[in-house]
Amino acid sequence: MSGHNERIIDSVGGGSQAASGAPGLLMGIQYSKNVTFQVLNAPAVYTRVQDRPHVAIAVDVSAHQLGENQPTFEVELILRCQGQTNSTNGEKPVALFEANLVYAGIFTLQNSTSETFEPLLLVEAPRLLFPGARHMLATLSREAGFLPVLVQQIDFADLWRSRRSQA
Repeated sequence: MSGHNERIIDSVGGGSQAASGAPGLLMGIQYSKNVTFQVLNAPAVYTRVQDRPHVAIAVDVSAHQLGENQPTFEVELILRCQGQTNSTNGEKPVALFEANLVYAGIFTLQNSTSETFEPLLLVEAPRLLFPGARHMLATLSREAGFLPVLVQQIDFADLWRSRRSQA
């Protein structure tokens, strides 16, 4: 069958790979590795009118090989978030909460080369982890009594490129 892009599906492992041996990434389990959410100045913060807080978010990604000469890695998506009141009438903003989330997953590289393993682990893997991390952050802030923190999509390729240029 020339001219067709065949795919091999592994029904036991739940993954698929291109028959041509193209580089790929299989995601195993994803999980919250570390979560902290601290409401600052409670209960006084709840006496103010609750507008949507100003939220600052820092994002980081790391990858750790699980075994020597193994293609399996743990990838961590790290989100640090701080919410504060919006400054109005010259008032100083008041810190409302701080959240730190390490959302991780186990990934296996397939047919990866030295040129492809870094983009797969530091761009594609966090892109797959992001929806779960975003949901968890929104849920944590809502359950703490604030409006949900809604994080826009992150361009992990741009983040990776900017980190490489700083190195």
